[in-house]
Amino acid sequence: MDGGNLTAEELLSSNGSSTAAPIPYSMPCWAPDDYLITERFWICVVAGITVSIISIIFNTFIFFVFVTNKQHRRSPNLYLLLLSLFDVFIAFAYIAVMSVRILINFTSSVFLKSIWVRYMIPMLTVSHIGITSSTFLICFASIERYCITVNNFLVPYLQKHRPILTFIAIMCGVVSKGTFVKEVDIQLNPDCYGELNYWNVVPSSLLDEFPLFNQYWRFYFRNIFTILAPFFILLLVNCLLLFQLREHVLKSKGADHDKQNVKEKKARIRATTKSVVIIVCTYLMSNLLSVIITIWEYIDSASIFSEDWIAFYVLSVDVISLLTIVASSARLPIYAYFQPLLRKEMGQCLGDWCCCIPEDNKKLSLLDELQIPKTQLISTPDGESPSISSKIEFV
Repeated sequence: MDGGNLTAEELLSSNGSSTAAPIPYSMPCWAPDDYLITERFWICVVAGITVSIISIIFNTFIFFVFVTNKQHRRSPNLYLLLLSLFDVFIAFAYIAVMSVRILINFTSSVFLKSIWVRYMIPMLTVSHIGITSSTFLICFASIERYCITVNNFLVPYLQKHRPILTFIAIMCGVVSKGTFVKEVDIQLNPDCYGELNYWNVVPSSLLDEFPLFNQYWRFYFRNIFTILAPFFILLLVNCLLLFQLREHVLKSKGADHDKQNVKEKKARIRATTKSVVIIVCTYLMSNLLSVIITIWEYIDSASIFSEDWIAFYVLSVDVISLLTIVASSARLPIYAYFQPLLRKEMGQCLGDWCCCIPEDNKKLSLLDELQIPKTQLISTPDGESPSISSKIEFV
């Protein structure tokens, strides 16, 4: 396994900010990086491409359901609309960057690698920007959902400035991961012209010229800001949401005298809150291994590249990337299962696209039928805001 390829492995990891660099090995010009290649082929190519295609289909469908209805664009579903768009690109980038890279080493294809090196760095950069932006979209969406659930005074502010918050979430990804494009280089080896190892992915000279940038920005700031902080913020918010959800369920059992429309409103709020909780749970589970690896790097960065643990690290990098795609592909089933209104709207959209419903029988969108006054979005009889179909997600 040559040093250039292993360094690329670090750069293709979920956080892309490891400080330790393995010692390069001299490899013949024709030799691929075949370290654990069979296991990695099954993870990144077979499972990775399959899950990525599912994610692309599901999230493209979610995007069109949300974008074609202005009620979604004006509700907390704005976060989910952008999230689904990022999920589509992240899944596509996974195939183009991770799956193709393993396929190159599995087949020793010089032609495939000559294409891969042309787009790898910009696509890797944009995909990491998308992953981080998605994380902060989930954070803002879950915080708004919690404030709605407890009828917090911040609800009107969060609803009014939702477009600004989505912009901030995207800029968090751009600022923290945009420098990726300058942190990686494609190094050419003239002695291997026309062969597989003519191109090597290596850290750029920027990291050697500015060691403080490598240590404080890439390792400390990026790991804390994009991995650890969002993880523990969402863990806290999710626990609070679970507590509030339990309280609402107990209250609803003792409120048989409520009017039917109030009951339905509360049921919608609980359904939306449940979907948020499950979405955040999928995010937490998919990023748990990444958090473990990151904390390990803080505690003992040298041991993770030792002979005893390098196999675990390499496979963990691949699994972390795959889990991100698995979490994004799970969003559509979660929405459909926990939110009956949205499920019906999805079925209607699917029927319309498949021409299964006669034109005369088509109904208005379910959300369009819910003519809820704007004031009701801020305050309800139970102190809750039924923001029509709010849900959340990650990546």
